[in-house]
Amino acid sequence: MKNDIRGEIGSRIRQLRKENGLTIEETAHLAGVHPNYLGDAERGKKNFSIITLEKIAKVLEIPVSGMFSGKTTPKSSQSAPVDRIVSLFKNASPEEQNFIVHTAKFIIRNKRQGK
Repeated sequence: MKNDIRGEIGSRIRQLRKENGLTIEETAHLAGVHPNYLGDAERGKKNFSIITLEKIAKVLEIPVSGMFSGKTTPKSSQSAPVDRIVSLFKNASPEEQNFIVHTAKFIIRNKRQGK
């Protein structure tokens, strides 16, 4: 009988990623893996190292054991977008951080002007 633990964990990652409103690209960037790798892993086509699994679990804000047991503690839905933005900012290059700051200033300025 084929062991399908890769498929089970991959499906769980996809489900949690979507529940958190993250794209494959965002999740991969935050976890430090290539988006193609994450996509293959979600489809059960890649083996996870413990280190990679730990990085993905951290991005999804669940314990590594939750990847195996399926038992996860949902995070606050109100803080999720802010936490995601802060995490993206922290992991961004200086050029990306500059872009994020300028974009935020643009949004704030236009919101104040009622546009």
